[in-house]
Amino acid sequence: MKESIDSSLRNFILTGVLFFVTQMVFSDAYYFYVQFSDKHNTPFSINHPEEFLSERAIARRAGQWIACDSSDLPVNPSYVTQIANLGINIHSRSKWMNGVTVLLTDSSRMSLVRALPFVSQVQYTGKKLTQQSIPIAKSKFITDSLNYGAATEQVNLLKGEALHEQGCTGSGILIGVLDAGFKNVNINHAFDSLRMQNRLLGAVSVIDPSINVYNEDDHGANVLSIMTGNLPGQYLGVAPHASYWLIQTEFVATEYLVETDFWVRGIEFADSVGADIINSSLGYSEFDDSSMNFTYADMNGTVSRASRAARMASQKGIVVCVSAGNEGTKPWKYISSPADADDILTVGAVTATGTPSTFSSLGPSSDNRVKPEVCATGTATALVNPAGNIVYGNGTSFSSPIITGLTACYIQLFKKISNYSVNNLRQNIIESASLFEHPDNQMGYGLPDFQSLILNTATKSTLAYKENNLFKIHYNLPTRQLCIIRNPQATGNDCHLEIFSISGKLIHTELLTRTFNYVDFAPIASGIYITRLSCKTSSQQTKIIIP
Repeated sequence: MKESIDSSLRNFILTGVLFFVTQMVFSDAYYFYVQFSDKHNTPFSINHPEEFLSERAIARRAGQWIACDSSDLPVNPSYVTQIANLGINIHSRSKWMNGVTVLLTDSSRMSLVRALPFVSQVQYTGKKLTQQSIPIAKSKFITDSLNYGAATEQVNLLKGEALHEQGCTGSGILIGVLDAGFKNVNINHAFDSLRMQNRLLGAVSVIDPSINVYNEDDHGANVLSIMTGNLPGQYLGVAPHASYWLIQTEFVATEYLVETDFWVRGIEFADSVGADIINSSLGYSEFDDSSMNFTYADMNGTVSRASRAARMASQKGIVVCVSAGNEGTKPWKYISSPADADDILTVGAVTATGTPSTFSSLGPSSDNRVKPEVCATGTATALVNPAGNIVYGNGTSFSSPIITGLTACYIQLFKKISNYSVNNLRQNIIESASLFEHPDNQMGYGLPDFQSLILNTATKSTLAYKENNLFKIHYNLPTRQLCIIRNPQATGNDCHLEIFSISGKLIHTELLTRTFNYVDFAPIASGIYITRLSCKTSSQQTKIIIP
């Protein structure tokens, strides 16, 4: 669901009046999530990530020394085929969760799926409407044009202008936007430069590939404008030179558990195309079918598949920014999923003066982690609507893209200085925030200070790895495989590996030509070994213990 100030978290309300459209509704199809037990006998291998990851996705992992693992492998196509052979439509697949979402009209056929030996769980996740006629809210915005620099206050509150003054405007950084729709982004003059500079890399719906997301809901277009809207002399987004993938994961007319699986599919897609950072102004807690509802106890980062996927994305080198929600004055009150995920940046809302917005959802997570982590302007946030007019909007939907855009600029800076890791970058942002020493449940750690981040980043000892490191080694105990990740800066084809016993005997040597290189240790005895990794005139020696 879109994060808005409506209590149902479905109808999107900005300043203005709601108009409703009603049609007849007929429901005759059902979504189910099917959990697989394993990925046995898959034809894919982590030795060949180029078969299922883009070059950019591989480079992002390599730049942060992150190895590919079994979660990166696509679901076993044989399992998918066996379900499809039962006459059941496969809607989408999730490699991270190792499952599929299916769509069918006769739910009794799911008994055939449950009987398959590789299926560990089947869960009903919602209905598909063939005709829509639930009231659909349309927003009428205040259209008075604002003065030059309408976005100035929301940028300056976090001292984001300091990043732009350093030339860090998001250039070279890919932002994935998970949302409900991106109305008129293809024709809105506020996005002329985005289109003309070929920074709009694509737009897709994971709900239905036939959907034209530019004809869908306006929520994602509003969110996008905060990051990259450009009306010369009137408005400039916080990451004006970043590149973007637009990904529809939210179906506005209904609210079912299946949308968390759409969200998972969306973030996996963003990973596959190499996104550096994600913005998601969506959240899930209560559904049209109350039996699917989450409880506050479920907000621990591990119950919702969307929350688990958000953390996995972080572990794969993506900075994930999620709006906290707008339930602060409503019965639910707390953050929702995937804002409860660990290792992400959950974003609350404040006013232009930095005081908490009353509607902003509260923390902590149910396992008592600080939530939200940070805040930005969410009351009267300046944005550009689908008609190309500058308007004001309320909601954590609009504070999250401010943090996302400025963090994208910070990633650009970080990459200039050193290889980076998501954990270090996230921790730097948190430590710069106004309430870092005394976080609370409204603002978390408070307002980040991006000016101080510029001053501190170059000297921080917590930066991930020095640039002169040629390789990073991971040992996978279950598979007895050594994964050697080659530094992207280590060019040339003359890099090679030598493995010596502790007595100095050479027991293995090979040329390293790939970003990810795997060595099978199954035939090698347990013990202590020395690896020597060489590239051109430099070399690196490491001691490893093979249990």
